[in-house]
Amino acid sequence: MGLAIEPYDRSRLEAMTALYNRETAGEPFIAPLTPELFVALVEEKSYFDPDGLLLAVEDGDLVGWVHACVAPGSEARHDPAEAVPRIRMLVYPRDRLRAGHALVAEATTWLRRTGRAELLAMHSAAGYPFYRGLWLGGEPKCPMTMPHLQLAFEVGGYRNTLESVGMVARMPEVPEPREAAVDLEMEHGPAELAHEPMRESWIGFEPLSTRAMVGGERVGAIRWVVIPYVAERLGAPCMNIWGMGVAEEHRRKGIATALVCSAMRRAHAMGARFASVSTQLWNWPAQLTYAALGFEPHVVTVGRTLELQGGD
Repeated sequence: MGLAIEPYDRSRLEAMTALYNRETAGEPFIAPLTPELFVALVEEKSYFDPDGLLLAVEDGDLVGWVHACVAPGSEARHDPAEAVPRIRMLVYPRDRLRAGHALVAEATTWLRRTGRAELLAMHSAAGYPFYRGLWLGGEPKCPMTMPHLQLAFEVGGYRNTLESVGMVARMPEVPEPREAAVDLEMEHGPAELAHEPMRESWIGFEPLSTRAMVGGERVGAIRWVVIPYVAERLGAPCMNIWGMGVAEEHRRKGIATALVCSAMRRAHAMGARFASVSTQLWNWPAQLTYAALGFEPHVVTVGRTLELQGGD
């Protein structure tokens, strides 16, 4: 029968998640995927379009799948009315390069219909509408440990435009508190979700915020969440830091370190025994802050972009 690219068929969902789990089995910080979890994190989102989910089938067997989508940004800075064309998932075995290349080509053809001049692949620029909470606490990105994915995107014309490092920490014991050079008061509560696409992207989770206050003024904040799904491979939930900032005039006073530590201590009380964060590969100050609290580099990930001539 040969290789064919077919539209999504829910009867293949068991095979899709089984393939995903086989391909990610060696990575403890990538959570397993079940059909039920796929429905909750993908299908039930209002902006899910099954036409962008394509399956590679060879001699009747599923040998790969790709998820292309046109979805709004999921972070506070994004315009909720602007839908971004992108590839959010690519799964295929290392010995099936032909399938991977065909999937990327078909997904790109589908995305070209938007008329946009730029397509993203496994890129964090537009946030995380799908699969949140599965890879290092975030969404799938293209790790250097999966070179066959890199090849498929490179051959498809997607160029490396963002490099990040995923860092992880183990916290079997309660992390020791860290003091800043100024007197801080920490406030804890639900994270502010700016618009509906952002809220929808967090369905099933309880994103939290820890705010550093000096004299009633907020001088910094960290946004974090406890992710349960990786517990099957790690043995315990993982805290993920998905946002952090300190006001420029208050930097280099130990506030960032105090914020991270405070959030880690609260996450530990909620059952987390691991922590994860991703930051740009060039962001040495952030990496040092996390390293001081036991975070170690775990994987380098790549975000890719395809530039189309005249939006064609």
